[in-house]
Amino acid sequence: MKKLKLAIFFGLACLTGCTLTIKNDHTIGEVEVKTYRALTDRLTEEMKRQFNGNMYQNEKIMPVETADGIKIGIPGVVSYTFRKDNSKYVKGDLNNDKKTDLIIWADMTEAQGYENKKYFLFLQDKDGYQYVGEFKADDLVSDNCRKNDLDRGIFNLDSISGGLLIGNTDYKGNHESSYLNFSYRCATEKYKLDLATKDFKIVYQSDLLKKNDKTGVYEKVVK
Repeated sequence: MKKLKLAIFFGLACLTGCTLTIKNDHTIGEVEVKTYRALTDRLTEEMKRQFNGNMYQNEKIMPVETADGIKIGIPGVVSYTFRKDNSKYVKGDLNNDKKTDLIIWADMTEAQGYENKKYFLFLQDKDGYQYVGEFKADDLVSDNCRKNDLDRGIFNLDSISGGLLIGNTDYKGNHESSYLNFSYRCATEKYKLDLATKDFKIVYQSDLLKKNDKTGVYEKVVK
């Protein structure tokens, strides 16, 4: 059970300008692109404020196009890389109100640490997509790690369906030498958002599998 990280942002009352109609399907149109641009603009301005007008550092924050995507951030502190294509958008009804909601994800690096994923959640109301919160892919599965004596995990969101986040998770064991070596996996995990408490609760988890070092095949972990 993980709490959604909430924050108050300037101008967040209506990221999409309250004039665009959202269709209840999985297409990516003007409203999704506008929400993404508003999100990256807000992240950029927030990071600029951290430097209190230091123009030299502020210049480093500006979006840069890389082979992977559009990167914004503070070198050595935090950076986000948003994919150039539409794979950064995940749509579906997350709160069972028959309206399509939106999650935008980015690859995130903090300080000199490892790469993670961060998910920014928007629920749809009569005015458009409204920001609700954000969460890190490893925070979502930290309880699973403690229960299974694993070092860390990364939740990979595939879809939103039936009011659930649906995806798979790569896990790293405590014995593994490299922080990039994720030899455990759950092929399917499902999480439900409790809007009252802003908690994510796991409602389904498939078998924990471990990669066989010799064959490369994932096999069920026998406890």
